[in-house]
Amino acid sequence: MAGFSREVARRIFAEELKSSNYSFRDGEDQHQYAPQYLLTPTGAKCNRVFFVGVLTEKDDIGTDVEYWRGRVVDPTGSLLIYAGQYQPEAAQILASMDAPAFVSIVGKPNLYQTEDGNILISLRAESIQRVDEATRNQWIMDTARRTLERISILEKAEPAPLSSDFSTADRAFPATDQQDAARALEHYHTDIERYRRMVLRALTSLKADLSKSSAPGEERDAVRAAGDALKSAPDPLARPAEAEGEEGRQPPKRGRPKKGGSLDSWPEAGDEDEVETFNLGKKS
Repeated sequence: MAGFSREVARRIFAEELKSSNYSFRDGEDQHQYAPQYLLTPTGAKCNRVFFVGVLTEKDDIGTDVEYWRGRVVDPTGSLLIYAGQYQPEAAQILASMDAPAFVSIVGKPNLYQTEDGNILISLRAESIQRVDEATRNQWIMDTARRTLERISILEKAEPAPLSSDFSTADRAFPATDQQDAARALEHYHTDIERYRRMVLRALTSLKADLSKSSAPGEERDAVRAAGDALKSAPDPLARPAEAEGEEGRQPPKRGRPKKGGSLDSWPEAGDEDEVETFNLGKKS
């Protein structure tokens, strides 16, 4: 019997996630237990999301049982996260935290349509961990890279025809990055420059934070690294030719930068976004 495999968790900035409204169940047999996905404007097909930011507030909105809601902020916006009786570990950790705090969340995107037709996005937390500022900084760099890689694919994509119901797809195409980009382009008519500016804004915010928090001797390196990332942002971030197609090579280890220290250019792009980059207490 085939082993159970969890979906990868995608790194998505808050602004892009909150702009998403296209969900569908994958596979030919569209039963209620088929995996459900959210397609974002830059073509990220998300069953799970990995998000890191600052927990700014939390409250228990439950009645008979505890049901915790928190607001987590990244440089592009904020997201609401929820954890209750069906996510007991996440709920317990959220209940014990004091805001503000740096946190990482792995969760499933949840769409709610209001009476006036607006779509609200939140995360149903599977796991929550307290992290440090260096982890948050590295997440911004990783997420910027992933977003720009999707934008590069999106720029070459041709819109793909979809069903007339864009909020849920009757049948999903086989998953490839190119097809996901084409479907996103057809549904959202994605303003590519908007999301490129979103990335630049996130990196600019990171550069400013590093300038404020670095020790004098480390500040120049930190600002230079963020500045290099800013210069590279419009570029598709193509890797060196020798890095392409190397069979059997071990994925690069992503070291955690020292707090306030240099983020040595972009992190290497390894396999897709399994959550194993950071020391979060346990592997998700």
